[in-house]
Parts: sequence; C-alpha cells; structure tokens
Amino acid sequence: MKICIVAHSAKGFGELVGGSERQSALLARALAARGHDVVYVVAGLAGGDRSIDGVRLRAAWDPQAGVRFLRAATHRYPRLLRLLRGERANVYYARGAGYYTPFAMRAARDVGAASVLAMASDKDLYSTSGKVLFKTPSARLSALVGPIAHAGFRRWALRAADCVAVQNDEQAAACAALGLRHAILPSIVESPPAELLETTPVRDVVWVGNVFEGRRSKGLDELVVLAGLLPAVTFTVVGILSGQSGRAACAALAAMANVELDGQLAHDQTQRRLAEHRLVINTSPSEGFSNAMLEGWALGLPCVTLAVNPSGLLLADRLGICAAGDPLVMAAAIVALLEERTARDAMGSRCREYVTRAHGAQGVVETFETITSRVRARP
Repeated sequence: MKICIVAHSAKGFGELVGGSERQSALLARALAARGHDVVYVVAGLAGGDRSIDGVRLRAAWDPQAGVRFLRAATHRYPRLLRLLRGERANVYYARGAGYYTPFAMRAARDVGAASVLAMASDKDLYSTSGKVLFKTPSARLSALVGPIAHAGFRRWALRAADCVAVQNDEQAAACAALGLRHAILPSIVESPPAELLETTPVRDVVWVGNVFEGRRSKGLDELVVLAGLLPAVTFTVVGILSGQSGRAACAALAAMANVELDGQLAHDQTQRRLAEHRLVINTSPSEGFSNAMLEGWALGLPCVTLAVNPSGLLLADRLGICAAGDPLVMAAAIVALLEERTARDAMGSRCREYVTRAHGAQGVVETFETITSRVRARP
C-alpha cells in the first residue's frame, strides 16, 4: 500500500522534537518497516528530497519561490496540491490542525484514495483553538481570524476526512457528538533501552513540555504553584520555556531551591532523565495523549496529572492519579505516591504492561491498516 503522510516539518526524524511531529515520523518509519511505500511530504524541506529509514521525504515547495507576500497563493499551496495528487497514494494522512491538512484531504478525494486526519490535541475540534492554531503576529488579529480559519479547517479537513483518527475515548466521544467518522489510533511508543529500566531514581518528579509564544497552554503557571506547594519534593523541568508566559514562569521556577531547569534535551537524553525520577507529572489543562506520559509509563513511572485523564486510565489508581483540576489534590497525590513505594511499584508494572500491549509499533500499524482498509472498502 502506498501511504502519503503530510507534515509541516521533518523534525520528527531528528532528536530535538515535539510530541506530534515525533508521532508522525514514528508512524512513517513503522509503516515503511512493515513493507509499505511511504512518502513524507514536508513544507519547505531543508536539504531537499532524501530517504530516511525507508521513508521518502519530499519537499512540498521552494521557500523562496513565488511572488513575495503572495507566495502561499501563487506558489506554495498550488505546488503542494500538485505534488500530493501526483503521488497517487492509496492513503493520505495528516496530523493536527494546520494549513496543509485540507490539501491532503482534497488530494485524496481527487485521486480516489482514503484520507485520515489524526488529532494532535483535544482542542483541534473547536474554534476556540483557532487563534492558536492559525495565529498571526497580532494577538487581536489572531483572535479575529482564528475562528474563521478554523471554520475552513472544520469544513475542508475534519468533515472532508474519511476518518478522524483519535487518541483516546474522550476524543472519540467528542467526534461522535459532532457527527465525524472516527476511529481510535493509539500513539506509538518505542521500547526504552533495557538499561534504563534498571536505573535507580535520584529525584522525585519530572515535568516535560515546550512552552513558547502562541503555543497551547501546557500548564506552566500551574506547575509554579505546585512546586511552591511542595518545597520538600524535587522537581525537574525539561523543555523550551520561552515567550512572555514561559519566561515569567521560568524565572519563578529558577528561584525555587527544589526545582532544576534542564532546558531542551535530545530524545535519548530526555528518556534517561525520565528514568532518574519516581513520577512523571502533567499540569496541562487539555491534551490528547502526552508523549512524556507514555514514555514514562514505558519506563514504569506512574503519572500524576492536574486535569488530563486519557481514556480514564488514571482512574482507580491504575496507571497514576488525576487531580480533576485541583492543585491541592495533585500535591497530596504526589506526596502519597512518593511515600508508598510498594503501591508506586505495582502501578509502574501496570504502566509498562499497558504500553507494551496498546502502544507497540506493530499493534499500531495493524490498527492503521485495519482502519484504512475499512475506509477504502466503503462505497
């Protein structure tokens, strides 16, 4: 089967990368390893076309071509659509809300192929996220243009897709409420190096995330509050903290004796850092399925969250604890798990078992094949 994946960058094939980009690259690699013909179309690919791990990377356009200030209309978007049509794939896949997503859905329809749009965040479905997803240099203009742009995304991407691939039960329910065709496609988690499973924890909790101007909230202000509530608990913060909100919170965290700021780390370094902790924490108000949470589970680290609880996996202390939005409850849960090693270890064993069963590359690829086969068989 020929599969065309469309993305805004090829950073997922590198070491310094966010969760959504990494997921697209992991899926591409896994599909290629399975024997599928996979092409990965990228906007303005630096270095030009090339192959990585059996995946053919193609540049959608030359960033300097076209009429200045009119490049999108005169060169970039027409070139992208021509390239996608020319690939004549059996399946077109794109992840998240972005300018390129409607073109992938349109190309699939034009060549009679199946189209899959994967959600990157719970907020992808709603117009309130438009000012972030389609931001402009002006915050006021973004607030005005965002909902209009999201309406176009909703019509020409969400409703045009043969299937919206969701990460958890909550996203599935939201798609059902909106009348969208959907199916659950789990995120891929690579097995961690064996030696990391033997690592002895030296710190308490780790928070991983990138915060910069225009990005959805990752709960950084809530993290500052939490660290202040627990002065005896050691916190490690991994990721980029920039933009106005990021800098302010970063300064507050840097002033706390119980907090270490690691900055951005390569993926293998992040995994080693995770393994040195007893718990992973997540203070984001909304998220699909955090890569840090999944990779922590693969290492046997339970997760304590402020608000996110994908598919109810944090209920009944199965794989961690969700505080239902209450920072005081979250603080108490962290203290309880740090003090109760036996309960924490049992929870960690369940975490590893769950990730192996539900998020291994082979199982995810088989689910992808099932979904696309069902879509292609549809009249």
